[in-house]
Amino acid sequence: MRTSITIIEHPTSANHKIVKAVTRRGLVYAVTTAEPFPTQAEAEQWWKDDRKAFEPYDETTGRYLRRA
Repeated sequence: MRTSITIIEHPTSANHKIVKAVTRRGLVYAVTTAEPFPTQAEAEQWWKDDRKAFEPYDETTGRYLRRA
């Protein structure tokens, strides 16, 4: 199984969306984006090209985590 990329609604802003990446190991990373929102294909390419833009993300709280 490869990394799963999804685009979800931002929990507190109607003007933003979150591109979420779940790795094979179950780690979750995300990046917040504003309009124009990326398509699914653009989000997948973003993950491939610039993984450092994605931060560790806690799905249960909807918050970004600090990197160690």
